[in-house]
Amino acid sequence: METYVIETQGLTRFYGNFKAVDNLSLQVPVGSIYGFLGPNGAGKTTTIRMLLGLIRPRAGDIKLFGLPLKGNAPTLLGKVGSLVESPSLYPHLTGWENLEVVRIMTGGSRSEIERVLGVVKLEDAAHSQVKNYSLGMRQRLGLAMALFGKPRLLILDEPTNGLDPAGIHEMRELICSLPQQGVSVFLSSHLLSEVEQMVSHIGIINDGQLVFQGTPDELNACYQDKLTLVTDRLEISQQLLNLLGWRTTHLEDHHLSVPVNGLSDVALINNELVKAGHQVYQLNLQHSSLEDIFLSITNQPMVGE
Repeated sequence: METYVIETQGLTRFYGNFKAVDNLSLQVPVGSIYGFLGPNGAGKTTTIRMLLGLIRPRAGDIKLFGLPLKGNAPTLLGKVGSLVESPSLYPHLTGWENLEVVRIMTGGSRSEIERVLGVVKLEDAAHSQVKNYSLGMRQRLGLAMALFGKPRLLILDEPTNGLDPAGIHEMRELICSLPQQGVSVFLSSHLLSEVEQMVSHIGIINDGQLVFQGTPDELNACYQDKLTLVTDRLEISQQLLNLLGWRTTHLEDHHLSVPVNGLSDVALINNELVKAGHQVYQLNLQHSSLEDIFLSITNQPMVGE
């Protein structure tokens, strides 16, 4: 039984002399929602195009479902659905008719049209022309087309791009429901707050190189929370905390900022200050968001996987 739906080793791709993807080794577990993150130009779309067999790597290997893509592409890619950028739709046809085109091309059954419309919750709009669909409805129809034939892996490139908050919420709910239906998801996105609510695993790419791969908890463990506090004698409080071994920063708004390891550190800092006769007016523990960590990682040299 395979462990990973996607596994790459040393994946490398050049455009002329520019190395777009550099020695990339991904491991996407079966049943996961894997968020593939990176700044614009980091190599996300190039990687996706290689995974889909649209372009060839200069070096490295790709495995899908435990088998090499090279030599097995037709069989393996038949188990993969994809939605890359905006879906290609016929606006003068209805949603049903667009799916009927897919059915004719793939040789599927009409019952499959009903199934995918149900998954993306477009049954009521199935017989309306696509030109009258909202952007969110078009994205959901594109997702229905990607789900046609019951793929085991879905590859999505910016699936919520351009959607309003309601459309983003609908797409997020749909994506989160897919692993329960036996579909693993690999998605690229720049909406980090959305990704944070969906993914079970994260890969971060910067300048074509993988700079982190693991679970959100493993990523958060690499970055400390921050405590901001206000006392009656801020400078003396800072000196005390520095003497006790904490690294403090005096912020412009008359707060101290202290990196901490959870609530136990907060309680210890509070006790030490009170014991020394300081009045503590405010304590505020801030957890690092995925966006904070992402910006930190992609603005510094490569860190270990």
